[in-house]
Amino acid sequence: MAYAMKVPAASADDRIVAIYVRVSTGYQVDKDSLPFQKKELKAYCKHILHVDMSRVEIFEDAGRSGKNTKRPAYERMMQKVRAGLVSHVLVYKIDRISRNLVDFSLMYDDFKYNRVTFVSLNEQFDTSSAIGEAVLKIILVFAELERKLTSERVKDIMIGRANEGKWNGARVPYGWDWDSSAMWPVHSEKEAPFGRAMYEMYLEVKSTGKIRDYNNAHGIPTKRGGEWTSKTVGDFLRNPMNKGDYRYNYRESARGRKKPIGEVVYLEGVFDPLIDPEIWEKVNKIMDINRDKRNMGGLHPVEKNCNVFAGLIQCGSCGSGYLVGKKDKRRKNGFTPSMYYCSAKTRAIHCQNLNVSDVKIGPFVINYISAMVRVSNERRKIKTPEDLEEMLLSDKAVFADIMGLSSDSLNNTFELLTGKSATGGALWRADLVDQEGAAADPAEIESLKDQIRKYERAKERLEDAYYFSDDGMSEKEYLEKKNRFDSGRVAAENKLKELTETHIASGVDESAFMKSASAFLLTHKIRAGSHIVYSDLAGMVEEESIKEFFNLVLDHITVKDRRVTEIVFANGLSHKFIYRY
Repeated sequence: MAYAMKVPAASADDRIVAIYVRVSTGYQVDKDSLPFQKKELKAYCKHILHVDMSRVEIFEDAGRSGKNTKRPAYERMMQKVRAGLVSHVLVYKIDRISRNLVDFSLMYDDFKYNRVTFVSLNEQFDTSSAIGEAVLKIILVFAELERKLTSERVKDIMIGRANEGKWNGARVPYGWDWDSSAMWPVHSEKEAPFGRAMYEMYLEVKSTGKIRDYNNAHGIPTKRGGEWTSKTVGDFLRNPMNKGDYRYNYRESARGRKKPIGEVVYLEGVFDPLIDPEIWEKVNKIMDINRDKRNMGGLHPVEKNCNVFAGLIQCGSCGSGYLVGKKDKRRKNGFTPSMYYCSAKTRAIHCQNLNVSDVKIGPFVINYISAMVRVSNERRKIKTPEDLEEMLLSDKAVFADIMGLSSDSLNNTFELLTGKSATGGALWRADLVDQEGAAADPAEIESLKDQIRKYERAKERLEDAYYFSDDGMSEKEYLEKKNRFDSGRVAAENKLKELTETHIASGVDESAFMKSASAFLLTHKIRAGSHIVYSDLAGMVEEESIKEFFNLVLDHITVKDRRVTEIVFANGLSHKFIYRY
């Protein structure tokens, strides 16, 4: 192959050169195979970049689609890119790394920010020039178009099969089994009786929650062997397949939005009914009435609203996550708070922790973040841990019930706040000591370095055996062993980095955090003053903006008896609160 590109030399850079290779299936042609891609890209590194091959690291995903970025090797590579450890990313073809324009744009922003040159061998361009960058984006548009056209062709075939009443291979729902000889869903001898009983029970109790509790109390599992929830009961009762009808192309994904009626395939009388269609209609009519009652007063269904703390709240009693319950009534200022409840309430353990709403946790969290920003800005005034605690809890309108922070939270934050670094402070950085506070053990550091060297040697021997041995090795066996070596090496590298470097646990540095937090809070400073009235803020600002902000700076919030007992920030810093009573 001829190499016509002129790429900035990487020899003066000690960062790694990342080679990324991918195939979607095991049946692709030779020129798309992993060995071929690696061979060509290694030759490029050697003859064009003139880099020491010890600097080259290969990231490979076999059997992974390029439509999204949920690929193990890709994610490992991007972690190293964001850590500033990569100088070049090389691919054989641009669609090997991404076929999605949005995903690629986000990835390329990371490349530019971390001074990474992107090279695609097949298209013969690099991003070190404006022309190369423009060509790259044009090519990606056509790569995404090709993916969408292929997807549409497959979709048309599947819809055509559905219109003919043919099963499209999805997992059969509860109450049904797959008959491999007939190639058709049939009633499950084990599940169908319980399924019919659920319809009869709903006519009597008119509550999916009561059916959920009954099933869990009597050890009746779901299709996948788990516990029932109100939603899984409702999904079963709503499924028209149980009355013999075939519905296909109903949602954009398994849990996605419903599609327009015109796009849905619906055929009546395709299956042998699991339940009398008249009973199905009666049950679903009652469910419709119950749904309308819940949505009276102008409230929309929960899924149409933004719930600011969704996914961030953990239960202080059982450790489960909190789920979104419903929206409370809209206030005069436009604030419409969400309600949240422990997910274990719907499971067999029946957690008794109280529900909580934005009204309670919103003011606490936003004002505590405000206090953290103030502490960072006024760190020179803080001489003792007591000074720090006093400043953090100075807003008595919110924190009057709090006696203080746990000693670990306070001392760790004070040490980070007063620690010295090249940037003059380290409030949002991990300290240079381990969890016990002792200095890093030199013997442990050397042991980790030795482990890394062993994994690298093992990978070299594995590659020699795969590429050059007469005995041969399957690609699957090779990838399994290589992934095991890579995982061990990355784990050792991460541990070594924890012991030897000052770094930010979540990849969010102080300047990024402060810029986001300060910009957000400053916008409302005139109206809110030193104390932020959360209901006013939520009434003025789009909920999506508030949610995005909280997800940027928080890992999770722990609540117990409607009180915030712990806040864990995105960089791993934990603050636990001690209440007076």
